[in-house]
Amino acid sequence: MDDCIKTFQLRTFTYENVIEWIPFDRLSGIVEIGKGGFGSVYKATWLDGIRNVDGYSNYKRTRETSSIVALKTLASSKENNNNFLKEFRSLLKCKLNHCKLAIYGVTRNPETKESFMVFQYVNGGSLYK
Repeated sequence: MDDCIKTFQLRTFTYENVIEWIPFDRLSGIVEIGKGGFGSVYKATWLDGIRNVDGYSNYKRTRETSSIVALKTLASSKENNNNFLKEFRSLLKCKLNHCKLAIYGVTRNPETKESFMVFQYVNGGSLYK
C-alpha cells in the first residue's frame, strides 16, 4: 500500500491531487450507504478536510475544516489485500488521466483490518457515473 501511494505522489503535480494515508480515527460518522456483491460504500466526515489551493490568496495551500467523503471497500479486503490494491491502482491511473471523481487516499480500520479507498462524496451519485 505504501509503495502504491509513494508512486502516485511522485507522479502528482498539484497539491490538491496528492493521495495520502488517512488515519481511520480522523473519520467520523461513518454510515453505510450502499452494498453490492464486491463491497460496500460508506459516507463519513473527514475531520482534516480535503486539500485546496486558494486562488484568491496568492495560491495559498489550505485544507477545508472538514469534508464529507465516500469510503469504498471490497468484500475481500480483510482477507486479501491484493484485490484491493489492484482496484486502487486502477483508480489512481484513472486519476492521472484526469478522471473527474476525486480520490483523496486510503485508510484502514485497525479493529476489523478492513481497507477503504477515500473518494469525493457525490450525493445520490455513483462511483461509475
